[in-house]
Amino acid sequence: MCRLLRYIFAVVLFMCSASGVRAGDILDKFYLERFVAVTHLSTSGVNIWVDVRSDWAHDLVIKRGTVDVMMHGKKVATIELRDKIVIPRRTTSRVLIPLRFDAYNTLSFQRILYNLVEKRGFGTTINYRVRAGMKVLKLTFSDKNVAVSEILNNFALSNDSLNELIELI
Repeated sequence: MCRLLRYIFAVVLFMCSASGVRAGDILDKFYLERFVAVTHLSTSGVNIWVDVRSDWAHDLVIKRGTVDVMMHGKKVATIELRDKIVIPRRTTSRVLIPLRFDAYNTLSFQRILYNLVEKRGFGTTINYRVRAGMKVLKLTFSDKNVAVSEILNNFALSNDSLNELIELI
């Protein structure tokens, strides 16, 4: 009984200390190193292999994710996570990102990629919702009207790395 109480106390203490964790604090601990490979599943899906560096003390599991891509205020595409992603703690590792695309126009992704490279995402925004966490702590990251140019700058993605991704696609 005493062992059970200590376990419950440890879990409650962990949850109280982790409840003050903000999504931004967690995301600041992960860095995209480079795009490694892209494999096509069909016209509606792709697997992207990336090297990710984690400075966080826990494995991060991303279970669900949806991104709506907006160009000049109009929704042009939706990108969804097909399966969970696991980013190991305190290491640089190769991570598979399985994506499913839903575009309203067959040329939408070409327009989006052109906009990313030539205009650094000017006029393109996203709405996203991601469910992630560890075994005990689950967080939902979401935001609306986030400028893609801001995301590119935050993840330090240069035009060279974007061109590298486009060549892989």
